[in-house]
Amino acid sequence: MDDAQQTFIALGRGPDDAVDLAQGALAVSALFQPEVDVAAAVSELDLLAAAARSRLPPHADLLQQVQALNALMFEELGFAGERDDFYDPRNSFLDQVLARRRGIPISLSVLYCEVAGRVGLPAFGVSFPAHFLVRVGRGNSALMLDVYAGGIALAEPELDRRLADVYGEGALSIRSHPALLRPAARREILVRMLRNLAGIYAQRQDASNQLAALTAMLNLLPDLPDALQQRGMLLHALGHAAGALADLRRFVELSDDAEQIAALTPIIEALATQPLRLH
Repeated sequence: MDDAQQTFIALGRGPDDAVDLAQGALAVSALFQPEVDVAAAVSELDLLAAAARSRLPPHADLLQQVQALNALMFEELGFAGERDDFYDPRNSFLDQVLARRRGIPISLSVLYCEVAGRVGLPAFGVSFPAHFLVRVGRGNSALMLDVYAGGIALAEPELDRRLADVYGEGALSIRSHPALLRPAARREILVRMLRNLAGIYAQRQDASNQLAALTAMLNLLPDLPDALQQRGMLLHALGHAAGALADLRRFVELSDDAEQIAALTPIIEALATQPLRLH
């Protein structure tokens, strides 16, 4: 196994709060860009934090701190959501977001959280349906920010409207499902970044990078049903019967999707009857 995947195995061990999110996001970058300078990217984050610290007004409240950070990030430095080529993989690479000043919701949110955290402003990623957000502050005074839209604060009615766009009017609300605003675990964030990339590479028919993304996901969280199913079918398509069989069998053990299990059963049975090939 290459060094890049070993990094994800290491990130998958121990408590989640011991995971360094910036290092994890840069490990995602390095998985697909072996030449990436991780130390330089971390130094850039530190420089951004130093600039932010110098602009925070003394004794500022939460809203004033957010406004100062937003002014630096989005007005002065020009970080913005990518609109022209959303599915460019570079939008998911933290080093490229730093260099190009463009990203997608989750990569910009990781950047924002890392800069905010360095200046003592508690900020957490939130795996909100369809659009990653940032939660700044704690308790009832916390603000929900859409960093992709320049750090705008989202009130409860707007969050409910966004839920209606995904699930239909009245299906879900923040009041009935407050867990939708919980801070995401750090491995959860890295897996979501990798899941996005796996989808992009699948669309591009880039099997090698799709396989790398799925394998990294499973090195972080070994029992992800969707990643097991996708990697199993990809390995099957690539002719790696033993790996495909292991992944698909594990998927069946974990999944409660009877329809999908029924569809995979003939494939699993066929793989199980193939003679073992030694390489």
